[in-house]
Amino acid sequence: MKRLACALLSLGLLAAACSSTDGTSPNTVTDGIVQAPATAAAAPTTAAAPATAAAPAPTTRTPAPATTAAPPDEADIAAEADGAPVDPLSAAVLGWIEETGAPGVVLAVTQRGAEPVTFAWGVSDLASGAPMTVDHYVRIGSVTKSVTAAVVLQLVAEGLVELDAPVARYLGDDWAPGYEHAAAVTVRDLLGHTSGFVEFAVDPRFFQLAASRLDVPTTPEEILEFAAAYGPVAELGTERHYNTTGYIAAGLLIEAVTGTTAADEIRTRVFDRLGLSHTYLTPSEFPPEPTANGYVGGTFAYVLGPILGLTTANQIEHSGAIFVDIGTMPQELARSAGWTGGGIEARIGDVALLIRGLFAGDILNASQVALMTTGHPDPADNDGLGISTDEVMGLTVHSHGGGVPGFRTIAAYVPAFDLGIAITANLLGIDGDNDVDELLVTLAPILATMG
Repeated sequence: MKRLACALLSLGLLAAACSSTDGTSPNTVTDGIVQAPATAAAAPTTAAAPATAAAPAPTTRTPAPATTAAPPDEADIAAEADGAPVDPLSAAVLGWIEETGAPGVVLAVTQRGAEPVTFAWGVSDLASGAPMTVDHYVRIGSVTKSVTAAVVLQLVAEGLVELDAPVARYLGDDWAPGYEHAAAVTVRDLLGHTSGFVEFAVDPRFFQLAASRLDVPTTPEEILEFAAAYGPVAELGTERHYNTTGYIAAGLLIEAVTGTTAADEIRTRVFDRLGLSHTYLTPSEFPPEPTANGYVGGTFAYVLGPILGLTTANQIEHSGAIFVDIGTMPQELARSAGWTGGGIEARIGDVALLIRGLFAGDILNASQVALMTTGHPDPADNDGLGISTDEVMGLTVHSHGGGVPGFRTIAAYVPAFDLGIAITANLLGIDGDNDVDELLVTLAPILATMG
C-alpha cells in the first residue's frame, strides 16, 4: 500500500498541474487508439435503470475447444512495424498482460467528478478474440463492500441502526442459526470483519456444496446457514478475519430496517445520486449486456477445477498456461453468492466515479467518512469499515480490492486531489506480487504526465 500511495501522490500532483481547464470532454482509449467519449456525463439527479427491470437470466457460453488466442499486443506490434509507436501507458499495460497472462484490462480515472478518462487493452474473450472495450461490463467483487458499508452508515446517521447494537435486534434471534456468537455479533462486527465468520468465498467446503448446484442461485439465508454451521474461525469482536459473510448479513440488515430490497436502497442512495447508469447489484438486477468473459488461473484454478468437477471443456490454453473459462460454466450461483458483499457489475468508468463518490461528499458527510475509515473495533486497524485507509507522506488513500471468479479489481480514491481510479483485469489468480494494485503503481506516474 505504501508504494500505491506514493504512486497516487505522483499522479495527483502532476494531474493537478496538467489538468485541462477548457471544459472539453476527456477521451476514451482502446489499445492506444483515442476515441470520442461514448456518452456525456450523467448528472447526479439522472435516474438510472429501474432496479426492478432486471435483464434476462444469465446464460452460459458454449464451451470452445482449448486454444491459444493471438497475443493481446499483436496489434501494437504491427503498429510499431508500420512506424506508429506504442504510447507509454499501453506499453506498460501490455507488458503486464504478457507477464501475467491476463486476457484484458480496463482502466478509468476521474478527477473532481468529471467524466472519467477510460482505457481498454487486450481481449474480452480468448476463444473469439473479441477486443476488450470500456463499454464491457465487469464484475468488481468486494469493492461492493464499500458501497454496502456506506449505506449502513447512512442508516446509522438516520437513527435506524446502532453500530454497536447486536445484529439480532434487527434480524431476530435465528439470523445465524446455530452460530455460537449469534446473540453477541454487532453491526460494527459485520462491517469490521470481527464477526468470526468464515470467508465462504474461498472455502473448499463451500465449493464442494456449490459443485452440485452451479445453475441454481443461492440466497443470503443459505450463505448464513453455511457460515453458522461452519462455526467461528476467529475471536469475536477483536480478531479481524476478512469475510464476505458479514456483508451478506449487512444486506439483510438494510432490508430489515428499510422495508425495501437492498438493491433498491443501494440504487437510490448511491447509484442514482452519483448518476451511475451502468452499475447493477446482482442478482436483483443484471446489466443489459453480458459482462466480459472471465478466467481463473494459477493455484486457484488448479484447486477450483477438481472441486467443482470441471473438465477440459471448461479450460482454455493461453500464454502457456491452462485457465478455467468462466464463460463455459453456469453463472447462476456465481452471480448470486456475492450479493451485498461482492455482486456489483459495472462499466469501469462508473467504478471510478463510484469510489470517488463515496468519499467526496456525495454519499457520506465528513463525520460518516471519519467513522467509515476509523470505526473499526481495533483503532489501529487501517481497514476501517468497508475500506482500507493508509497515510503515506501525508497522503490519505482510500481503497478496496475485489476478486471474483474471472475478475480482479482495485479501486482507490485520493481526497487531496479528489481523484478516483479503478482497474479491472478479466483474470483471477494473478500472482500477488504482480496483482492489479501493482499495475496501478506502475501506471500512476505515466497517467500523471498525460494531463
